[in-house]
Amino acid sequence: MQVQKYVAIAAAALIAGCNGSFGQIPGSASAARSARYANGSSPIQHIVIVLQENRSFDNMFHGFPGANTVDSGAGHGKRYQLQEIPLKWTVYDLNHSHTQFLEDYDQGKDDGFDSEITPKFKQGPGCSDPINHPACWVIYKTPKFQQMAYSYVKQSDVQPYWTMAQQYALGDNAFPSNNGPTYVSHQYLIAGESGHASEVPNGQPWGCGAQQTGPNKVTVELLEYGQADPPVFSKATGHEVDGPFPCFTYTTIADSLDAAGISWRYYVEGAGSGANLSAFMAIKKIYHGPDWKNVKSPDTAILKDIANNNLAQVSWVMPSGHKSDHPGPQSGNLGPSWVASIVNAVGQSPYWSNTAIVVMWDDWGGWYDHVHPPQYPDPQTKAREGLGFRVPLIVVSPYAKPDYISHQQHEIASTLRFIEETFALPFLGAGSGNTYADRRADGFDDMFDFTQKPIQFKPIPSKQKASYFLTHRDDTPADRY
Repeated sequence: MQVQKYVAIAAAALIAGCNGSFGQIPGSASAARSARYANGSSPIQHIVIVLQENRSFDNMFHGFPGANTVDSGAGHGKRYQLQEIPLKWTVYDLNHSHTQFLEDYDQGKDDGFDSEITPKFKQGPGCSDPINHPACWVIYKTPKFQQMAYSYVKQSDVQPYWTMAQQYALGDNAFPSNNGPTYVSHQYLIAGESGHASEVPNGQPWGCGAQQTGPNKVTVELLEYGQADPPVFSKATGHEVDGPFPCFTYTTIADSLDAAGISWRYYVEGAGSGANLSAFMAIKKIYHGPDWKNVKSPDTAILKDIANNNLAQVSWVMPSGHKSDHPGPQSGNLGPSWVASIVNAVGQSPYWSNTAIVVMWDDWGGWYDHVHPPQYPDPQTKAREGLGFRVPLIVVSPYAKPDYISHQQHEIASTLRFIEETFALPFLGAGSGNTYADRRADGFDDMFDFTQKPIQFKPIPSKQKASYFLTHRDDTPADRY
């Protein structure tokens, strides 16, 4: 049983679906969207999506002027003052499983961050199904672990992010589309669903290249509607069950892009069987088909493609460990410079005039965030699979509203909606009634103004330049669980 295999506890605040699909997000900017596409087209011809790792908004942008942040956070019966820590945080990788989300969420009270679930769980009478019963979980009791989630990074360590946010548009109300770890979030990034997977697979790699048979067969847990045995929580809370080999056949945005003749590439450190952030590795049609050529390695190939005037119309860029912002053993402090190098490469190229760069973080990483995440029932299973705790969002473009903070609700699947709106593509699985989150998400509508004078690019200062990343390859895994 893997460390990350925990239970689903609580969820709340659902929005009713319409016509078998997700309900509309509160505050989605339909008027802005109508104006944006009044002529049936967009000046955006290239989209670059940069996905970083494991940070909450309160952790990354604490104290950002005008943004919704706090100085302290709720725990069980007390408040914790948020402490400043360096971005490079090798001390400990906070639990960020689906179960830890639900412990943090604490049935809507959002005060469980001081209960860090250990890799162990109790056995014996009353714990026949420990991963689905909180009474079987073992919680760290030391003050060090109770305090750790209530932290924020030094502004000086992440100044390039702050500079981007000050010059362009920052979202302080963005969420992962799932309420759990990296693997699931990355499936929502490309597909708007995860096949109901709720955790990371129980072995590596995370996809079709893993061991499919025998005692070391790799599987991934699913969240099902209904109660565990014995019953502990509501049916809507759901419970985790053993699931399938993580090689799925659901529709992804690549299908839509291919059908429309729109070019795409997915950049990752190590495109082979060991690259856990190769989300398309979990898609059978891509991994075993001709589209696998669009999964490029190393991740720094994006810099060369920009320089060679070979940028695809849609690009996803995943980081390696020291560039990822992920805490724990693989932690580094290169993330802000890495993202700045991509932004600067686009900004100083002919692509600037027609490109939008979206920077997001895939999950909260276990760090405290005070904003209550809405919970939505999956329209197929009715179990509540998302949203997760708030993550940062930055939109960089000549058409991004300058020095703007968006308080509208956005999510990881908003990247899909933005691609679909920009290139006039249909929703994923339109009309099927399946689980695609692009139908509930917005497309960052309020963060753009296509009537404004395009912003003239100014390079983002950073400690390391693109030349550093091109000559110093980092093959440290970005995420291992």
